[in-house]
Amino acid sequence: MRTHDLPDPPRPVRVGSPELPGITVDDSACDPNDLSPCGAVAVTVTGDVDWQTLVTAAVTQGWPGLETLAGVTGDVADVVRVNPSEHGQTLSDVVAAVRTWDRHHDAQRTFAWSDCDFRSGGSRFVETLPDGSYRYQVLDVSLLFKQGELSAPIATAHLATLLGTTRGARVPLVEVRDALVAGAAEEAPRRPLCNGV
Repeated sequence: MRTHDLPDPPRPVRVGSPELPGITVDDSACDPNDLSPCGAVAVTVTGDVDWQTLVTAAVTQGWPGLETLAGVTGDVADVVRVNPSEHGQTLSDVVAAVRTWDRHHDAQRTFAWSDCDFRSGGSRFVETLPDGSYRYQVLDVSLLFKQGELSAPIATAHLATLLGTTRGARVPLVEVRDALVAGAAEEAPRRPLCNGV
């Protein structure tokens, strides 16, 4: 084999930078010199990463799938447990697997997407022990993203109004995230506090 016929070495996995600790990215399946079509960008995120940090990373990197969840609060573990549905998207749409610590069996367990029992508003990870603590500590979640700068077609009239567009339109991911974050900030002062406090 001649030297110029050798394949390029595999691209390294990009590990979370100081600006994005807890996020590991493997985009080697999308190498432009690869003859096969792009698989997906594989992203692993630790459960303690702030949800907004992950959404911002996804939007700025061109990973559609989380942009309409920009108004959700908490950390990644919270969002995995609850699996919120917002404007036609859920976190489970991009989940490949969830790695946990099972407090009941005192062992690490990894669940493929099909074993996570995702449903709107919940998952298997909301299970609690007799003391009220969660059975599963979410250590990290593996996500698979397509690449692109535009959202999926806008699914709800409310989001279309926020964006000044029509249902079915596709808009830049950043615009979707920004509109939902601004909308959540406007609603926050009107939300009742817990127990009337």
